[in-house]
Formats: sequence, structure tokens, C-alpha cells
Amino acid sequence: MIKGPYGVLMTPFTEDGKVDYDAYERELDFVSKSDIGGFFVCGTTGEFVSLSPDENKQMLKFAMDFFKGKKQLLAGTSSPNYQTTVDYMKYAVSLGYETAVVCPPYYFTMGAEDVYRYFARLADEDICDILLYRIPMFTNTIEIPVFERLLEKKRIVAMKDSSANIKQIAHEVDIINRKRPDFTLMCGTDDCILPALVSGCKGSMTAFSVILPEINAKIYELFYAGKITEANKLNQSYLKLLRMADSVMFPSGYKYIFSRRGFSMGACQAEDTEKLEAMKKDIDNELKTLGVIK
Repeated sequence: MIKGPYGVLMTPFTEDGKVDYDAYERELDFVSKSDIGGFFVCGTTGEFVSLSPDENKQMLKFAMDFFKGKKQLLAGTSSPNYQTTVDYMKYAVSLGYETAVVCPPYYFTMGAEDVYRYFARLADEDICDILLYRIPMFTNTIEIPVFERLLEKKRIVAMKDSSANIKQIAHEVDIINRKRPDFTLMCGTDDCILPALVSGCKGSMTAFSVILPEINAKIYELFYAGKITEANKLNQSYLKLLRMADSVMFPSGYKYIFSRRGFSMGACQAEDTEKLEAMKKDIDNELKTLGVIK
């Protein structure tokens, strides 16, 4: 069962824009030693939209070959093209992935019924389990009535909600409890981890579970021990870092913060280098306060 903290892996690049597999291996080695239980490969923070189909497949294979079953992996298989998504899913299954993460198609606007038909068709392909990816800031959205209908599709087993909308999440949890208790709802934003867990989410899938895995793992430890106030204080301890990360083009702020922990990330397609450098002192001070750098 998908549960607990999952990290969203980032994609490091060389100076000429190619995937830096040496740096990627160092990232995987770092998180493999953490208490984070699983990882999302080729997600939003992994910049899958900036990778070619072949590069996305190579990233999926590299991660699976590295972990060799030591961590649970979820395959990012999203594309605005339906057949490309199907191809990604089939390839992921051939590598050993059991669950594909799929967001609604993006760029062209779709109505609610279009979104339902898209996911219902994917589920009926019966390729593998599907984790819905609700990220309305970047894609067409999954409205509550559509979500409720999709619960009838047994191949759809979970959803990552990256809306940061606790009201929406609360209603999703209520619908799950009433209609399909075995379904897993995952919070997709670090700033809402503890509130989402209190609301009934069974886990999270976020960038800081890669950048600060020791802290997010501790939040869960405290939550499971019933120490809600302490867990909330720890969740709030890195909110200033999140504000800085979100103040520049996504995901360059997240990659820059991770680089301050000693991991080469390279550049994003377009990033505000001057603003990132201007924040370096504040970022380092926050990381020192958290005790993750000296």
C-alpha cells in the first residue's frame, strides 16, 4: 500500500543541458540512506516536461536499476499525448514499476467530462495501477465529482493532491472514507504535510522529502506518536525556505536549495540566477538553523 512520506526526485543537468547521471546517482544514494519510504521518478520537480520521451524512459530505468527494490518507486508517465502516456506506462511495467502517476493532459483546456473519460480510458487499458495527480496550477484539474466517479475504477488506487487546498483535501478524504477506504490520498505540497495528515491523508509526495528527508521523516515519526504540536512545529520550521523556493521559477529554487547541501543540480531551462544568488545567505542561514549544513 502506498503510505507515508515519498520524495519527488529531481533531475540534475550538465552545463550543456543533458541529464547528469553521475549527479543523479549521488542524489539517489543520498535519499536511499534516508527513512523516506519511496520516490516519484519523472515528476514535476523532476522536470519531466523538459525531457525527451527517451530521457524520461532512461530516468525511469536508472532509478529502478539503482534501488533494486530497496525503496518503492512510482513512475511518472504523464504526457499531453494519450498514446505516449500508454507507452510510458507499458515501459514502466516492463522495468518492474507497479504504479504509474498520471496528471490530466495539459496545454489544451479540458472540461470535467473530458478529464473523466481520459482517466477512465487509461484505467480500462488495465496496464498497471494508476495514481491520479491533481496539480491544477499546471494542468487541467480533477474536480470533486470527477474524482468521486473515478473511485469506481479499481485500477485507480491513489491520488496526489498538489493543490495545497486543505478544504478540497478534507472533502476528498470524506468521499474516500464513505466510498472506498482502501484508496490512498497523498498530500503534494510540503507546507501542508501535517495539516493534510490530520485531515486524513495517508501520506505525502513532495520535493522536500528529497531535499530534507531527515526532517520530513521526523514529522511522520512525531505524527504517528501522537505528538501533533511538535510535528506541526517541525513542519513549519522550513516554511521560509519554501517561500524562497517558490519566489523564483519552478523548480529552480528547490534545486538551488538542494545544491546548498552539496549536490550538483545544474541549471533549469530558464532561471533567475541573480535572484538565487542574492538569496544564498538567507538559504544557508535557514539550512544551518535546521542543522543540515554547517
